[in-house]
Amino acid sequence: MISYELTQEQQIVQATMSEFALQELFPQTRRLDDGGIIDAELLTKLWSTGIVQAQVDEEDRSPVTNAIVLEELGAADATLAIAIASVLGFVGAIADQGSAAQKALLEEFANDDFRAAAIALMEPSFGFDVSRLATKASRSGDNYVLTGRKAMVPLARHCSHFLVIAESEGGKVALIVPRDAMGVLVGETKQTIGLRALELGEVNFDNVEVPASMRLGENGEADVQRIIDSARVGLSATMTGLCRAVRDYVIPYTKERVVHGGPLAKKQFIAFTIADIHMDVEAMRWMTWKAAWALKARQPVTQQAQLAYTYASQQIVFASDLGLQMLGGHGFTKGHPVELWYRNARALSVLEGAAGV
Repeated sequence: MISYELTQEQQIVQATMSEFALQELFPQTRRLDDGGIIDAELLTKLWSTGIVQAQVDEEDRSPVTNAIVLEELGAADATLAIAIASVLGFVGAIADQGSAAQKALLEEFANDDFRAAAIALMEPSFGFDVSRLATKASRSGDNYVLTGRKAMVPLARHCSHFLVIAESEGGKVALIVPRDAMGVLVGETKQTIGLRALELGEVNFDNVEVPASMRLGENGEADVQRIIDSARVGLSATMTGLCRAVRDYVIPYTKERVVHGGPLAKKQFIAFTIADIHMDVEAMRWMTWKAAWALKARQPVTQQAQLAYTYASQQIVFASDLGLQMLGGHGFTKGHPVELWYRNARALSVLEGAAGV
């Protein structure tokens, strides 16, 4: 039986992370967007929460708890949520499916210093389809030869390792590739409409030789679809947080904003629109938690993860657009965060593989 009642530990995590996110992260949102970079001090502060370090110990891993955390971070700043979720996805995949030798790498992520790493899934092609990857991994003796390009990789130029999803003779494989491997070239940061400080970049793999021992899983037998499913759940949780932030901002604004002799919130269209956004947030959360629970229980989750991700990516754009419109002309100014959330929502809605729970 699935229970959506949070445990006492999860309630504490939710409250603590909510307070941290609103007090420490939210005030930095505009500065990060304007500067287009996350400073080391803020990354260290984010790392100090221990979110990533908790994944190293398999007993402490909980996709549901991670989804709760990412929602709280997403409500404060989606950029910072994805910055930590990208490492979360990398570390979680190895902790979940890696061989004993591969898990030894996780010791580098268990200290107090921020360390970037990411899953490299998306490709720079029109109509990118995760079921048909152009990046190839060909077996050559004791190595794989990796060729292709990946796009929209969070903090690409800072990553020490990439978990590259590629097509191989027997289907998809996940290869652990060091940033300094010969043939790995990290391109310039792409200027995007939103998530500007995330430094989303392209990574080229030019006949990179990767030892077969670095194919994820004992004897390379990893469930790559599970990694993709986890990423979709992580993105869904982050989008739920951003959508919630829009809702929580427009409610007091429309109550205080007086138009034609009365508050905006008294107008039927505005009230019904806010109710629609509230229903979206609730539906996004329940679908995300259901998929996260299935991940934790190791049940089939692909359909649930896809549904949560697809619904969230559609509704977050719809909700943020409505939120912007409810502020009228003010919605297009930097005096309110809704225009920033709208741009971040657009960017989040097209990401694949950039997070994990």
